[in-house]
Amino acid sequence: MSDDTTPEQLRQELKDIDAQIAELRRVSGGVVSSVGSNGDGVENAEDIAADLTGVEENDAVIEILQQRREAIQRRLGESG
Repeated sequence: MSDDTTPEQLRQELKDIDAQIAELRRVSGGVVSSVGSNGDGVENAEDIAADLTGVEENDAVIEILQQRREAIQRRLGESG
């Protein structure tokens, strides 16, 4: 490892990243399942577009977190 981060700190960071990914997936899943299910069959197209944009943004953040997770796992492999 090139800095003073301990393996324990890296493992904790992995746990934190996993929790963030799980929460983003939960939120995105809720949005996707609720689109078009408001009861009266009418939903504002702008609201739907905003919801779907939020899901896409969450997906992009998840991608970044997964890359970070992989980098940490490599660092742990190098230190072990």
